[in-house]
Amino acid sequence: MANAAAKKSAAAREAAAKTYLPIISVLDIIYLILRLSKFDTLTKMEGFFTVLLLILSCVSYMFILDAHANNSSVSKKGEPLAAGASLDLLGLVVLVQYGSCLISSKFYWLLLLIPSYGGWKLYRTFSSGLSGFAGVKPQNQIAESNLEPMGGDVADEAADKRKRRAERRRQKWS
Repeated sequence: MANAAAKKSAAAREAAAKTYLPIISVLDIIYLILRLSKFDTLTKMEGFFTVLLLILSCVSYMFILDAHANNSSVSKKGEPLAAGASLDLLGLVVLVQYGSCLISSKFYWLLLLIPSYGGWKLYRTFSSGLSGFAGVKPQNQIAESNLEPMGGDVADEAADKRKRRAERRRQKWS
């Protein structure tokens, strides 16, 4: 069983590599051609950001491959895309690459979205377990507060319905 899962994961990784490697390679090569065509005006800061953007492009590619390998099941309609955050990072990198090269070097400021997004994800991770942290109510308190205005009969009926549904699930899986 473990060998089959490893083969499935490797196949998903290979399929993702066949899809994303040509796209990312072409985007990076065109960016380098554009950047090197303006070599005479290239400053140290722009050289640093050029290298940083190419590294971020490679990192997002590796994260995309890992996400496809870990999420090797066939995605169905309505499910989130595998490697969604990595694709967002890749989109931001491409926007900054071409925006800074073709329009203005002020596009480098968009790179500040990466640590702020990471901070937001950390906040959401740790605040979900804290009761009332920063004005956020846990989901069970929201559900209870939504049931209160309904009255006792409706709330009891909803609770009975949930119990019956849970019992059917237990019978189905046992």
